[in-house]
Amino acid sequence: MDNPQRSYPRALAIVVPLSIAAYFLPTFAALASVDNWQQWKDGYFSTAALLIGGPWLGNLMTVAAMVGNVALLNSTVLTTTRMPFALAEDGYLPPFLTRKHPRYGTPYVAILISAAIYASLALHTLGQLISIYVWLRAATTILTVLSAWGLRHKRPDLPRAFRIPAGNLGLLYVIALPIVMTYVTLRYSDPIAKQWGPWALALGPVVYFVVKWFAKRAAQRAA
Repeated sequence: MDNPQRSYPRALAIVVPLSIAAYFLPTFAALASVDNWQQWKDGYFSTAALLIGGPWLGNLMTVAAMVGNVALLNSTVLTTTRMPFALAEDGYLPPFLTRKHPRYGTPYVAILISAAIYASLALHTLGQLISIYVWLRAATTILTVLSAWGLRHKRPDLPRAFRIPAGNLGLLYVIALPIVMTYVTLRYSDPIAKQWGPWALALGPVVYFVVKWFAKRAAQRAA
């Protein structure tokens, strides 16, 4: 019987090129057939199919895109809802999120709450949501590079797989450059990102203290 640790890289070696080809080849064929790359935008595959094969191909492409998006959303909801479920089990979120469906065993409360949040986000376009997400991702990047500085000063004794070279100068380079790039990105981001991004970042400390409170309650119950 094959070792799962060995078969997993082999599976990736097959799946990853096929996934890339599934995106690249239709785009390449459509661009070669229509030759109007300047007009490409979100959802243009259906328009390209309409120009290439007529209404039947355009409608078929639209239906295929709808089925693909529904399947992608369904898989995303089913996987990401395990995170609040697991956090609630560990006492970091309210315990009602651990409720499971009596028949299917799924965390249905977490699924319903997540679905409601996703439905509210659907009021905005994908580009707008990505521009807001950039603010959250930028905060993660800054905290990551600052953690290198914090660990070097607070826990110099920890074993490390690698060390930033050039001493303090190298550390300054690793920290300063991402911060400057982050500032430029946020400075010239989409207006809707400037409107909602700061609010999304402000929720971080609120969530931190809420999670800390639930963790404290869980520790008191366990004591």
